[in-house]
Amino acid sequence: MYNLASTADNYLSPSLEHMTVTFGLSDSLAGVTLLAFGNGAPDVFSAVAAAGGQDPSELSATKSVSVIMGGPSLGTFFITCIVISLATNASNINPDKNGPPIKMIKVTPRFYLRDISFFLITNLYLLYLMLVPGYINLTHALIFIAIYAIYVIIVVT
Repeated sequence: MYNLASTADNYLSPSLEHMTVTFGLSDSLAGVTLLAFGNGAPDVFSAVAAAGGQDPSELSATKSVSVIMGGPSLGTFFITCIVISLATNASNINPDKNGPPIKMIKVTPRFYLRDISFFLITNLYLLYLMLVPGYINLTHALIFIAIYAIYVIIVVT
C-alpha cells in the first residue's frame, strides 16, 4: 500500500494537477476524465492481457470481462458502501463530548446518488450483455461510451 500511495503521490497526482492547470479544467471535469483514465488504465491492461493468449484463436472476452467485473467493480462497491460510510462516520467525532459532531468529511447526497446511479447503470448493462447476447460488439461498446459521455456532461453542467 505504501508503494502504491507513494507512486500516486510522486507521479500520478502531479501529472494530473499539471494537465488540469494546463488545459484549464474544472476539478469535477478533471476528476471524471483524467483521474478516471489514470485510475482505470491498469484495469484495461489487465483485461486485455486476460483476454489474449499465445494463440489468436484463444482470445476470450469472457475472461476479460470477468477480470473487470471481479476486481474493480467489486472493489468500487466496497468503497462506495463501506469505506465512505466509515470515513464519514469517523469524521463526525467532536473532542468535546457535549458538543455537536464536527463533520470534517461531507458527502453531498445528490452527487453521491448521481455517481452511484451511473455506476449501477453501467454494471447492469454489462451484466445484461454477459447474460443475454453473450458477447460485446462495436454497437455495445459505443453504448458504453455514450453512457460515459452523458455522465461527463451531467457532471460538468
